[in-house]
Amino acid sequence: MARRRSSPASLKKLDLASWNFIIFLTLAFILLVVVLTAMNRVTFDLRSRAGLTCPNVTLPRAEDCPGGWTYKRDMNGCLAFFCEPKSAPAAPAK
Repeated sequence: MARRRSSPASLKKLDLASWNFIIFLTLAFILLVVVLTAMNRVTFDLRSRAGLTCPNVTLPRAEDCPGGWTYKRDMNGCLAFFCEPKSAPAAPAK
């Protein structure tokens, strides 16, 4: 049988080609870790905005706030009562 000859260029090409799959798997694993970490943060954020991690709201006493209570969302996205003073009516123009 005749012996096959191989050039150094083809050996180098085959050597690098065998590492492509390993490099691909490594990069895919890194991307998977990054995406799962980001999704973990998003689920906590969405749960707090949906009201799943917010405390139960209790009705405040009317005497505690002379201006009146306002029912709105706080910085975490949870519903709460806020005491906001009511402004005095504007004086009529003369």
